Amino acid sequence: MYRHEFLDICAAMITGLTVHQAVGRADAAGGDAPRAGRLDATYLDKGLTGMARAKGWFESHWGAGVLAGYYLCNENNLGPETVEAIKSQLDAVIALRDEQFTPLPEQPADASLVERIPEALVPAMRDGVRAHGHAVIFASLSTRALRDAPHMAQPKLVDSLCGLSRQVAKKAPKKPANVQPYADTQAMIDATFVSLARFEPLLGRPSVRRPNFTHMITHTEALMNLEMMGYRDLAVAGHVGHRAHIDEPVPAFDDAANPRDAKPVTWTDIQHKEFWQDPAQRQRWNHAWSEANNPNGYWVAFGHLFKVLYSFHRLIRHVDDPAVTRLCGTILLERYFNPDVQGG
Repeated sequence: MYRHEFLDICAAMITGLTVHQAVGRADAAGGDAPRAGRLDATYLDKGLTGMARAKGWFESHWGAGVLAGYYLCNENNLGPETVEAIKSQLDAVIALRDEQFTPLPEQPADASLVERIPEALVPAMRDGVRAHGHAVIFASLSTRALRDAPHMAQPKLVDSLCGLSRQVAKKAPKKPANVQPYADTQAMIDATFVSLARFEPLLGRPSVRRPNFTHMITHTEALMNLEMMGYRDLAVAGHVGHRAHIDEPVPAFDDAANPRDAKPVTWTDIQHKEFWQDPAQRQRWNHAWSEANNPNGYWVAFGHLFKVLYSFHRLIRHVDDPAVTRLCGTILLERYFNPDVQGG
């Protein structure tokens, strides 16, 4: 699949998913959304394998992206064509990194082994945030997937997933000024959206580098998901790191040196084919990532976009104000839909 085709799909997904859901607060306790299309459970196997075979924690992005794509399709009211398009992109990632997605030698499964993954997460959460919360993000998502695919709870795979947290734990933490836990998970979610909304002045100014909005969202969802799975104490232990993550200051900038050389990307813009057919954007989207001259590249398609859409959609079910979800969605996704924007 070409890069522009993938982004055409993203426009359709956001039109049919995020904007629709942002109209009001969804009933988080009301069961699954209607399902017009879904992926089969083999994508859980593939995603977990891709994470476990990663050579270093960063390469686990590809497997985690497959898991997020699976849940994005199967939890939301996406049409069959959109699901098929997402499936095609996931298949392209799996084919490109076929060795990483090759099944591990099979071992007897033991569902009790899954508990080792959240246990291994503890040192990586201590005293602050490390690696933008990736230990939390990966452990939360893989624990969820293993609960849904217990036949994959095999010793070697589980040990490899625990190893991701052990790798991240070796990094020095970034500590927050406020070390008090939030009152509850809802307070944590509210704080994330308040923090993200502060960056509205940066919209349309791609030359001003952004903080890591992507992982602020995926980190928040991962902690929420830990509590939903019954790991409340672990989720609360993650509040210190979460505070450090979302407390990034709004960058100071000079209006003259950083003019609004592009209008902010809006939900309306990304629903029109003209945005996706722009030749200059297509050229950049079809080349590999480079911090110097192509800050999007394949970074978006292969590792992050499905995770951020999956996480953002789950979180906005807990936000009452549709104006807030629209603003924060625009701030967040400008990183993806304007290739000139630098930041995580």
